[in-house]
Amino acid sequence: IPPPTSLPPSTTIMHPSSAFRRTQTAFTKADPQTALRAFRQIVKSRVSARRFEPNVAVPDHVWRDVLRMTLRSPSGFNLQPTHLLLVRSPRLKSTLSRHAMLGFGNQYRTTDASAVAIFCSDLEPSKRVDRVYDMERKGGVREDGYMAVLRVAASFLTGEGSTHSPIMNGGSGSSTHFSTFLKQTFVSALSPVQPMPTMEHVESWSYKNAGIMAQMYTLAATAHGLSTCMMEG
Repeated sequence: IPPPTSLPPSTTIMHPSSAFRRTQTAFTKADPQTALRAFRQIVKSRVSARRFEPNVAVPDHVWRDVLRMTLRSPSGFNLQPTHLLLVRSPRLKSTLSRHAMLGFGNQYRTTDASAVAIFCSDLEPSKRVDRVYDMERKGGVREDGYMAVLRVAASFLTGEGSTHSPIMNGGSGSSTHFSTFLKQTFVSALSPVQPMPTMEHVESWSYKNAGIMAQMYTLAATAHGLSTCMMEG
């Protein structure tokens, strides 16, 4: 979904688009060292702001560019299971400060900042698979082998079907995603034979993807000379 032509002062909801073509800019082709120096400077200059100067208006075109760069964030299977809400309304920021932020520092930063970016994880990412598959197919970039297994692999690794671990059998009684249960069973069976990774729930997968996008946002904002601070509420 493309960015709006103008950003209202209330809440702008951005939903990541998918199937970006793998392109390399003429800038990096011509002088990769220049691109490296610029990126290194952005990374080194980004720091967490303790306070923000209040009543500072950031132009709409700056926000649009920051959001465009943020949407280029990578994600597993290109599902991009994150929604980004950009809150600029003083009234909404005040409400967030009072009801969603812990500690005076976070409350001050929420009201004083020009905008608050909220990253929401989609905990049902398998619902995105068909749409992303169609976009990848129309894009014509992916190999046939990748497209052949995309639906099955993505649905399995991010499925929301659940199974239960009864308390009577020594379980916790909590619900576990079926795909996670199968992966954990597979890993447990192979662990005595060879080292295997620890399998996590689909929520953790979505949270990590949201975190990657949040980091992309901070770098994009820094490139525009804007200060940022990660806050967990």
